[in-house]
Amino acid sequence: MSIVTMKDMRSALDAFGIERDAILLTHSSLKAVGRIEGGAEAVIKAIEATVPDGTVVFPTLSQKNFETVFEDWTLDRPSDVGLITETFRLQAGSLRSDNPTHSVAARGKFAEDLVKDHANGAGRYGVFGDLCFGYESPWQRMFDSRTRYGVRCYVLFWGVDTAKNTFKHFAEYRLVEKLLDAVKGPAKTAALRAELLHTPPVAPPEGVEQIWIYYTAKLLEPMLFDAGIARRMPLGEGALILCDTYEMMSFAEEVLAKMPERIIENRAALSWIEKAKKCAGE
Repeated sequence: MSIVTMKDMRSALDAFGIERDAILLTHSSLKAVGRIEGGAEAVIKAIEATVPDGTVVFPTLSQKNFETVFEDWTLDRPSDVGLITETFRLQAGSLRSDNPTHSVAARGKFAEDLVKDHANGAGRYGVFGDLCFGYESPWQRMFDSRTRYGVRCYVLFWGVDTAKNTFKHFAEYRLVEKLLDAVKGPAKTAALRAELLHTPPVAPPEGVEQIWIYYTAKLLEPMLFDAGIARRMPLGEGALILCDTYEMMSFAEEVLAKMPERIIENRAALSWIEKAKKCAGE
């Protein structure tokens, strides 16, 4: 197994040319690039050194015992998405957002503002609940970082591919929101909502199997590279992938709006999109 040093990590990260004051969200696998000298703590130190005047963010999602997460959620619940994220969550100075399913932990210049109000504000209708990707969520604030904070936000994939991109659900929520907002008439809107999986559950019409508008991130990935939005740097036995958050999600939303069949594999989901567009045009 390759041994990855701090110098190796810093060289790979520096090659991306990330601004010192940027917001940097990292999805990670500790073992994917080889044996890292210093373990999870060293990875975090290397990432923080990349944005010394900025903000470091890690997802601290709940994936185990998901069926009870809304009942037993606390800010002390461990992160279920890897040792690096849990190590970061427990370190001094890390702040965590208050959401049972899609919380983040942050540290740095904009950390306090990023994580506040995740349990409040206007929501978006969706499969994991309405607040996880709502208007006061860290995901919205990272997407809006250029206007809200005057800095770029990046998503770094450390040893993992873009299938681990939590922001994909943000795009799905926004797609559903835009389609429902365009529908004329509350009865039609309610009927369309009832065909979607939602937390808490909504009773569907008789004979209707509820779906969600999941898209396949692996299908989007080569398109991101072709568009120059995704960049890859080798590290040890694996690689790092970096995307500008706003560019990545704007591109994903454009594909979802104009050619959803390119990245959505569920025919029922595609049919729901067509039905929603038809209702909007009536």
